[in-house]
Amino acid sequence: MDFEFRDTPKLAEFRKEVRAWLDLHIPMDFEIPDNPHDILPGSTKYEFILKARRALGAKGWLASTWPKEYGGGGLSFEEAAVVESEVVKRPWSRFGVGDFFPSTITTFGAQLLNLGTEEQKKRWLPSILRGEIIRWQAYSEPDAGSDIAAIKTTALRDGDDYIVNGTKVFLGTQYDNADYFSLIAITDPKAPRRRNVGLFFVPTNLQGISKAWLPLMRNCHSSGWQIFFDNVRVPVEYLIGGHENATNAWRSMRETAVHGANRPIVIPIRDRGQEFVLDYVSKTKRDGQLLSQDPDVRDALVETEIQLEVRRIFALRQDWMTIADKRLEGYEGPQSAVYGKVAEEEQANAYFDILGPAVLMKDPEWALYEGNMEYQHFVPVAMASAGMTQEVSKMLLARSACKVGD
Repeated sequence: MDFEFRDTPKLAEFRKEVRAWLDLHIPMDFEIPDNPHDILPGSTKYEFILKARRALGAKGWLASTWPKEYGGGGLSFEEAAVVESEVVKRPWSRFGVGDFFPSTITTFGAQLLNLGTEEQKKRWLPSILRGEIIRWQAYSEPDAGSDIAAIKTTALRDGDDYIVNGTKVFLGTQYDNADYFSLIAITDPKAPRRRNVGLFFVPTNLQGISKAWLPLMRNCHSSGWQIFFDNVRVPVEYLIGGHENATNAWRSMRETAVHGANRPIVIPIRDRGQEFVLDYVSKTKRDGQLLSQDPDVRDALVETEIQLEVRRIFALRQDWMTIADKRLEGYEGPQSAVYGKVAEEEQANAYFDILGPAVLMKDPEWALYEGNMEYQHFVPVAMASAGMTQEVSKMLLARSACKVGD
């Protein structure tokens, strides 16, 4: 089946409008590095990201398909695909709109739309979709990762407040700039697992919240915060859905992730590492011969190209299903995640074989691609378990494909 996007005359005109707007509001000659080491608070690149995020949000393009009443773009999925494909072409973009703290919208925003009261939606969604709020996801704990049903953090009701105690790990980005935590906690210790969890939108400045830095292998800035909640009093207004939804966050979160309305378009990302490697082998000689003429190098490049194309087709399939108004069965996301994680590690190893030990260096004289190849080599190892382990993704894939319940 052909999942490719092809512009109609109307979409072609819209594409021109998108390009003109991006040229005017987000300059072409700025490049965001792959490695977050190079983007620090207060730097020009950091300020560029925040400014671009706010500009896209004001236009409605951080959430192109969301209702305008909440601050979204109100676009069709076809139009949203045009926006994404144009953003990802920019020199400063690798992930398209995903360069700009997207999970605040794609994860928590969708959960809020699905589970929140109308008052909560009107209060927070416009600011979220305009890019004015940055939230950190407070799910994982020292003893609970992909299986979030194993969490131990509690939020016990005390009148119109909930008293939160527990520890969350692997939060945030390299920036110490979160406005809120989206926090899951046990609200009914006597209820069965997965039927005892509430979802909160917790301001980061509440009394009793503290944090510590956890240096991680992925890089020294990203997702390394450990957050401690010590008798933190959270008013019910921050419990998404209110008291009556205090124990149904699990089902809502699962439904949002698998079948959620207003699902974002998943335009395949640019692989700038691949772009560098292709250019490098076409210009670099080894033993008097261009690397691009080495049969082993060519075989490795062909294999990585096939893997990237498979990942692209997975993404296009999901977009096609959304545009064609076909309900996702639930296995599509885990399938794409498992394949992507395996392919990223194989791709990193292939580049090491092609480029040699310089891949592992950050030294200004010897490093390749300004040290980004070193970053791209070890990040697949760290990302193998980030978000969800391959084992859990495979389980979800099988349960969804076989239509087995929670």
